[in-house]
Amino acid sequence: MKILVIGGSYFLGGAFTLIASKEHELTLLNRGTYSMARYGVKEYKADRRDAKALQSIPEEHYDAVVDFCAYEPRDIKLIVENIKGVSNLIEKYIFISTVDVYKRQVGYVKNEHAPIESTKHRGKNGEYIYKKVCLEKELAKMCDTIGTDYTIIRPSIIYGPNDYSRRVETFIKMASYGIPIRYPKNSKAYFQMVYVKDIVEAILGACKLNRFDGYNAYNICPDEPIHYEEFMQVLSEVSEVPVKLQPISEEQAIKEAIDIEGKNIVEILKEAVEGKVYLPFPVTEEEHELYTGGRAEKEFNIRYTSLLEGMKKTYSCFK
Repeated sequence: MKILVIGGSYFLGGAFTLIASKEHELTLLNRGTYSMARYGVKEYKADRRDAKALQSIPEEHYDAVVDFCAYEPRDIKLIVENIKGVSNLIEKYIFISTVDVYKRQVGYVKNEHAPIESTKHRGKNGEYIYKKVCLEKELAKMCDTIGTDYTIIRPSIIYGPNDYSRRVETFIKMASYGIPIRYPKNSKAYFQMVYVKDIVEAILGACKLNRFDGYNAYNICPDEPIHYEEFMQVLSEVSEVPVKLQPISEEQAIKEAIDIEGKNIVEILKEAVEGKVYLPFPVTEEEHELYTGGRAEKEFNIRYTSLLEGMKKTYSCFK
């Protein structure tokens, strides 16, 4: 297949490029911060929001577009309307969204038919979710207009080698440096972590799947949720040094939590050394949301990587 990749050099996009380039012809469009030329791919350097730059890209036929970095309304519209060949030669547009687009606190495990969030919540995360919801609607409208199939990929919490969010890397560094890890032992919130390679396999499955009817969104997450206690047990198992775990109450953890907004990993580790609590995952019952990824597992024939297996690989990369 010939695949146009929007992004394709950071975490999930980079993993996709590394794996997909072994079997498919990839063309990458991004700002060129990190070159992926060593994987034998074609690269165009451009800002996706610069219509004139997009129009200068030579016309080609693509079997699929895989969009890793649409975050603002009109991001998809600009791609479809300005890259020659996309509006009339593309067969499928695949957009990477998030399970967070679903309406919160509905009280059940959400499949792909669960209601989508209609409220714009406050804060940076609320803004991110609102824009992803808008982009899903934009995708449907644009693809219906040009008569193109589309698929929405909705992952849960992604982890793995080269994860720039540094959620897991921070814990690995705390363990490696012997920093005591204080965590909420009695947390009532469960969460679902999905290994990066599983999402790549799902995207490749979506590229091959012809679906012009039915519902074309897929949750990508294992059905086995975990909480902090289980995560810490796995971290201890994969660590090459003893992990200093200090379980505390949920209330105490929230009270002494690190405000991670705008801070780099060094600043977070400094506060952890001082006894503050690093909480990158849901803690309270109000944050507790669960999803099922069984449909993707069945239709894309993927096998979700166990947390233990995925953490072994992630630890090996980051240690």
